[in-house]
Order: sequence, then C-alpha cells, then structure tokens
Amino acid sequence: MSAATTAYIADLEERDLSVELKCVNALQQTPWHVNAFVLEVLSNVWESGHSWADLPPRDNLPLPKYPFKCEPAFLAPEQRDEFLRFKSERNKIHTFNNKSMSRRIQVERTIQIAEEYATADNMWYVWQLDFRGRKYPVESFLSPQNADYSKALLEFSNPATITTSQDAQWLAIHGANVFGVDKVSLEDREMWAYMNADNAIAVYEDPLENKWWLEADKPWQALAWCKEWAEYSVARANGEPYETRLPCASDGTCNGLQHLSAILRDYEGGRSVNLTPSDKPQDIYSDVAVRTTELLQQDGSELAHQLLSIGICRKICKRPVMIVPYSGTLQACSQYITESLTDKCTGDNPWDDDFFTPARLLSKYVWQAISEVIESAGTVMSYIQSIAKLYAQNNKPFQWVTPTNLLVVQDYPERKGRQIKTHISGSTHKLNWKESQEGTIDVRKTVSGSSPNVTHSLDAAALTLTVNTCVDLGMKDFAMVHDSYGTHSPNMPALNSVLREEFVKMYQDFDILFNLYQGAIVDLPQDCLIPAPPEKGGLKLEEVLLSDYFFS
Repeated sequence: MSAATTAYIADLEERDLSVELKCVNALQQTPWHVNAFVLEVLSNVWESGHSWADLPPRDNLPLPKYPFKCEPAFLAPEQRDEFLRFKSERNKIHTFNNKSMSRRIQVERTIQIAEEYATADNMWYVWQLDFRGRKYPVESFLSPQNADYSKALLEFSNPATITTSQDAQWLAIHGANVFGVDKVSLEDREMWAYMNADNAIAVYEDPLENKWWLEADKPWQALAWCKEWAEYSVARANGEPYETRLPCASDGTCNGLQHLSAILRDYEGGRSVNLTPSDKPQDIYSDVAVRTTELLQQDGSELAHQLLSIGICRKICKRPVMIVPYSGTLQACSQYITESLTDKCTGDNPWDDDFFTPARLLSKYVWQAISEVIESAGTVMSYIQSIAKLYAQNNKPFQWVTPTNLLVVQDYPERKGRQIKTHISGSTHKLNWKESQEGTIDVRKTVSGSSPNVTHSLDAAALTLTVNTCVDLGMKDFAMVHDSYGTHSPNMPALNSVLREEFVKMYQDFDILFNLYQGAIVDLPQDCLIPAPPEKGGLKLEEVLLSDYFFS
C-alpha cells in the first residue's frame, strides 16, 4: 500500500462521512423485484433468436467468402479494389462478432439471474462508492444502472397509489421520454401518452405481434411502460386507483456541462443546458449542429459541400458534446464523428465508405462550434487542470473535498514498462506490463483526469444531497443513475423540486474553484505560482428553481 493510500484511509477514518453513508443506506434499503411481464417477453425474444431492441444476434454473422481463385499475391491490378473491399468487410464482421460475444454473455446471465429471483417478493442491492463519491450497485448484470433491458426487468417492490391525473403526470412523461419524445414541452409529453393509450394496450396484450415499442429510443423500458400505462388506463376508465411500481426518471441536460456552467455562473452556457427557465427544452446538441453548419457554409470547399448535403444533425454532435466535461479530445471527437458518418451514410456516398477525410474536417468544425457554444466549460476545465498540474509537478496527488465532506484523492503514479521473455514448448514469448513507480506522479494522466473527476465528484454530491433530503421528507424508493433521478410517479414532483433546491444551495454554499485555490496554497510549496480562479458571470442560480427542463 502506497504512502498516499495509507494517508487517505487514515483521513477517511477520522472524517465525518455521515452525509455519504445516509445516501448509500437509502439506496440499499430500496427493495426491488423482477418485472415478470418484461422477463417473459425478453426470454421469448432471446430464445427465438431475434435481434430486437438492441439485443445481439444469438449466432455469429457469417464471414464473406474469399471471391478469387488465386492467392492475394497473384491478383491482377484491376482486382485489388475488390480485394480491399472484401478485406474491409471481413474485418468489420469479425470485429462485430467479437463484440457480440461479450454482449451475449451479458444478456444470458441477466436473464438467468432474473429467472432465479422472479418469485422473490423483495431483493436489495449492495451499493458502493468510487473514489469520487459516485454510487454504484455491486451487481454487474441485473442492475438498475445497467443496460436498457436490465433496467426494464426491475420495478419497485413497494407500490405508490395513483388517484389523480397529477399523480400520473410523470408516468406519462416517462413514457414519452423513453420513446424519444423528449424535445417538446412537458405538457405535450403528457398529452402524447394519453393519445397513445391504445398503442400501449395493444403492446401489453401481445408484445410479440404489436411491435410499436420497438420504435422507442429505449425499447425495453418502453415495453415496461406500455404494461404500466395500459393497466393504469383501464383503472382510470373504471374510476379506480392504480398502484404503480414503475420507476420514473428525470434526466439532466448534459449534466456535466450543467455543473461547469453553474460553477462559473455562465448565463449563455447555462441557458443551453436548461439552467434558466424556457417555454420548451433547450437542446445544446442542436445548437452545436447549427453552428457547425454555419462554419461548413463559410468553408466553401467541395468536401464541406458534401458534408452539408448529408445534413449536420444533433445526433452527429451529441457524443462529441457529451465528452467535453470529461476532458474529451479532438481525436475522440473525430472517432465519434467517423462512427456517426458510418451509421448515417449507408449505401452510396461521396466517400466510398472511407470516412477518415470527411470526419477529420467535420470534427474540426464541431470542436470549434462546441468551444463557441460552451466557452465557460473550457475556462473551468483549464483552471482545474492548471491546479492539478501544479500538484503533479510537485509530485503530490491532486486532491479536493466535495460538498459532502468526502476527501477525493486522485493518485496516478507513473508506470514503467517492463518485459519478460519466457520459453514455452520451444517458442519464445514476450510478456509486457507496466509497473507503478512508488513516489512519482504521472503529470499527463493527472492533468487529463482532473476535470472529469472533479465534475463527477460534484454530480455525485448533488445526487447525495438530493437523496438525503428526500429521505427526510419520507421518500423511500430511489432509482438513481448519476444524472438520472427516479422514483414513483406520484413522488416525482417532490423529487424534482428537491433536486433543484439542492443543486442551487450546493453552488451557493460551495465554490469548488476557490476551494481548489485555497487547497493548493496549503498543500504546495510557497514558491508555487498559483493562479487565481476565473471571474464569474451573471447567471443567477435561483433561476434553476424555475426551470422545468433543468431535469426532465
């Protein structure tokens, strides 16, 4: 055990962690049970071999047959292009099959566990914290934080009674959200659910025949909602109360950027991620797509014209935007855009399926558009990185204290590569691995990890404070996934109110940049030139309290 780890454990033993423990215990005390309806459908679909709703295929896809009679070395020049296409297609299928194998294991094991617990009235999860304070169930298969089908397999053991249309509001909104109808007002989402009651009933009666649920963004959770909404619709028509067990969720808008905008009180950035009130939800991904389109129009090149012809949509820009708060790079942006172009440009396209060059140009402008739309995020990240670099240069682990009094120590030691040669059955094999160097800090890794780890620690603190206040109000059942807060539909208005209040209070009482500045003064040598925190903007945090779409 390193000296830094020993010191960290000693600090934790003396530190008041009651706030963190209260939250973890609340999550652990939430009882769950298996949704029998979803389990039956999932098992039938899987056993039938259907790759529905993002399930992997049961069997490997066949590899294309070699199209020539002679060896590649003897191919004629005019056959080389066909050979390269064959090789590319074969590699794609081979990679897909390899990835599918682990996904099959995940699905089969999840179904197996669900079947084992299908008759249990209650089951509980053991929860744990990572070093930043984020909460995770220990279970890695059937879990409320796992894949879409895994979440759909779980519902609360404890019911909540719906007696009024207000009680059912978030059950309706949740349905619209999982179907992807989440860019409209809350009122329109609610109306959408009532307009689609017949569709939900049809799915519930025969989900294998009525496949409307497969059109959803999250099809398995949509299937679970169809069952719940169908049963509620019948009860409502009969004037009867309905006991709901379905977890309904309220999601943050690019939550990492919400935290970064709040830290710097950036009005424009905050507006883009719904920190301010509006009549309809703001969509930062669409904002970046619009700006990217403008930049491509200014470029004027043939390649830019080709990219404009396919349309620059929010889907292309979403993943690059999402990685920004977590120290995303231009290289990662280019990789995501290559994948988006591959998915979007099926069939004939100007680049003959070689997306390297168009992705490189497009990623350049997407990255520029992101920096213009959310300028404050870069400022906050740069400051955090500058402090982390000073720690690393002085051979000290970067550390800070969260709003819940949790000490976070980011200890990334340098790792030195070593190689061992061994002889097995007459052959020489080389084993390579990297060994941590005690007492030395990896500057590059410390800097790149600092901003995402600080951001993760803040979203973890916000969740913790929210859960604890809800517990004080008598709430008992929680479905929490970092930036997605869930409970029963009748309790969602209270949860939504609390999460806004706790977010505002946290940033009114806690200045992470100033705390980093003060911590550096104490922890680092006196001759270190520690930069002052950047100035804040004009965003009024209280506006979050009035923003319907902050979490929605």
